[in-house]
Amino acid sequence: MNKIAILGVGLIGASLGKALLKNGVVRVVTGFGRRRTNLETALESGCITEIADRLEDAVRDAEIIVVCTPVETIAQIIRYALPFAKSGAVFTDVGSTKASLFEDFHGICEAHGCAFIGGHPIAGKETSGAAAADENLFQGKTVVLTNRIPENAFHSVEDMWKATGARVVFMSATEHDAVLAQTSHLPHLLACVLSAVTEPKLYPFSGTGYNSMTRLAAGSPEVWRDILTDNKQNILTAMDQFTASYCELREILENGDTQALENYLTRARENRNRLTLP
Repeated sequence: MNKIAILGVGLIGASLGKALLKNGVVRVVTGFGRRRTNLETALESGCITEIADRLEDAVRDAEIIVVCTPVETIAQIIRYALPFAKSGAVFTDVGSTKASLFEDFHGICEAHGCAFIGGHPIAGKETSGAAAADENLFQGKTVVLTNRIPENAFHSVEDMWKATGARVVFMSATEHDAVLAQTSHLPHLLACVLSAVTEPKLYPFSGTGYNSMTRLAAGSPEVWRDILTDNKQNILTAMDQFTASYCELREILENGDTQALENYLTRARENRNRLTLP
């Protein structure tokens, strides 16, 4: 490809640009964002090849436009950018929720001679910004794409992500949001709860287990505020399922049923052992 535009050059956007440039997939990666200092960091570290001061300049002549901003702003940015995109350009995003924002985006983009393919790379760190960029961030990770039409646009976005070393799967937007509530959004909430209830004076007595459990709580509050708000119903369902299982465990412990306790812990361990991560 000749040009890709990345709107929002944080951890995900910067890592994507860095991976594509490192692998020789694209000639020009234009970065656009709110903070000039972050964009300069991205430029210096090889995540982008140029900085655009205006959104319209960023998207002009780009074959793929990747929106990497917080969930709440993605739709607004795409609507603003569409008139400046060339015919045939493909818009995609990296948002952690899909259904509520993008139900009608295929038609909206098509009316401007463009296409929209919803996307979500299931990868990240607790750190943020271009300074945290990692060209290997998506290696072996799953990227979900949530619509296949038009087919050529789907394959363009699919090929882009495959070039980073990611595994691309298709899933409907509704299914995506229900699944991610269980595997991503609920874990973040649990990490936040554990962090919130632990007094800092106890930190000298914490070990690697506590650190691992609360790592997610270091994520951006702005980003997670939007994700949790947008996917509220699915997350509440996931919380109800968690609460039921937690109450079951509490009752077992309260009753002193050691065999039931061991059975519960064994079941949890067996599930965890089935998990394979790259």
